[in-house]
Amino acid sequence: MRLYYTLKTLDPVIVSQNNATTNNHECLDYIPGSAILGALAANHYAGLNQAQSWSAFHSGECRFSPCYPVINNQISLPTPASWHFSKGKSVIEYGKYNANEISNHAAGDFKRQQDTQYKQCRDGYVTADATTATIKHGLSTKTAIDAHTGKAKDGQLFSYTYLEAGQVFAGWIDCENAALTELFSTSLNQTLRVGRSRNTEFGRVQLNLVCVEEPSEPVATDKYLVLWCLSDCELLDKMGMPTLKPAAASVHPGLEGRLNREHSFIRSVRVSRFNQKRRGLDSEQVLISKGSVLVFDLDKKPTAEILQAISRQGIGLNRQQGLGWVSVNPSWASQPQLSGEQLFSPICIARPRSTHTAPAANSVLIQWVSERVDDVKTANDAQQAVNQRLKAIYQGYKNVRRYNNILNRNEAGPSSTQWRRIADVVRHAANDASWHDAVFTGESAICKTNNDELGWGIQWHNGKQLIAFADMVKSELENQSVTTMRLLLEQLCRYDLSTFSGLNKLAKEYKLDQGDQ
Repeated sequence: MRLYYTLKTLDPVIVSQNNATTNNHECLDYIPGSAILGALAANHYAGLNQAQSWSAFHSGECRFSPCYPVINNQISLPTPASWHFSKGKSVIEYGKYNANEISNHAAGDFKRQQDTQYKQCRDGYVTADATTATIKHGLSTKTAIDAHTGKAKDGQLFSYTYLEAGQVFAGWIDCENAALTELFSTSLNQTLRVGRSRNTEFGRVQLNLVCVEEPSEPVATDKYLVLWCLSDCELLDKMGMPTLKPAAASVHPGLEGRLNREHSFIRSVRVSRFNQKRRGLDSEQVLISKGSVLVFDLDKKPTAEILQAISRQGIGLNRQQGLGWVSVNPSWASQPQLSGEQLFSPICIARPRSTHTAPAANSVLIQWVSERVDDVKTANDAQQAVNQRLKAIYQGYKNVRRYNNILNRNEAGPSSTQWRRIADVVRHAANDASWHDAVFTGESAICKTNNDELGWGIQWHNGKQLIAFADMVKSELENQSVTTMRLLLEQLCRYDLSTFSGLNKLAKEYKLDQGDQ
């Protein structure tokens, strides 16, 4: 049974890319499964016998996935290494991948254009609707203290890069043992400490069980197989040695075939994990990096049972650490040019999952607390949507100033008065649809390009075509609820974004210049 959970960083979290002693420790942009395994093992080892602890944390019977960022209630996944775009083109617009600019070089019928220089999409995470994730990092510099003198030790200055607090990730635990499943289900609604420097101000995370809409089953193909590595993978060849070019039989004994090197895109990483029990590093692991795409030419069509086993159980070694998680034949794999449709089967978080008996219906206190929790969650979701819209609108103002060479003393784009007209309509709206027509539809619409060349009608080039400010605003706001719109406009109308000083005030207040693509 697979248990899904969300992980919110209450404190900054340090998960280093390399555990070797260096001056500057680079931080991962996700929470590895080994960190969750270690945290839960520290909690439960004392209460389990030797057989139970072996089954839970060593045998591979229980698998702990890495935790990836949550965007719009979807678990984002590593960007496929086979995605490329023409160098110099803008591949990310308003927080989304521009599917029209991305070609998939793993597709069997893809043909490389000789006059085009391609650049690989190497980093980041993406959801099924092409939304990208922004991971916030910080930097902390520390020094070791001499216990005898209380002073800083000579030569002991070092820096940590960390994941900032307040970010939400999600992962899962897959366990075939019913007793262990029950044990872990009670452990996934608590505060844990993960990563490095847990005894100082780092490492606290809040875990919460959630219900998830499972992705669809893999689609069988004729005589080829595409594996999208959703986590790092450790595979061996027939001689038992680590390999970055696995045969089909290394993936599953029931497969017969070979790796198609022309259409596969493989990146690698070497990892030495620190073993707290032995107080030293484990043997080095040679891994195929997450995001890699493996394409196999098979001698015969794989059965549905084999594909389901690969999708559910993973591939390779050390799956208990979160290694070997793959997507089998994702929707985009057969597309030489990505479409604007759903790129793959999403992993959607539906709602929090309860692990305890429901309280009595006549408990007024419990009902009141539950209502307050729901109100806070709704407010947080609305604020997250508002922050995304604010950043998109801010970026639009920056684009029009840059493209039209607007001087700092001059105004450009809709003024605060124009935004207040929209706020007045939304304030009196009866439902989510009633405000839309007055703002965007018809000759009397507030947000229109006619006769407003420096306001709603001002344009800039997005790398492909001219786009008007009114069209950008419509695409960002037309599907928003009245609640979200009221909150957005309340914050937006505090500034006159048509002025250079007002734009800077907004950027400073909401830190919008941080992490710009």
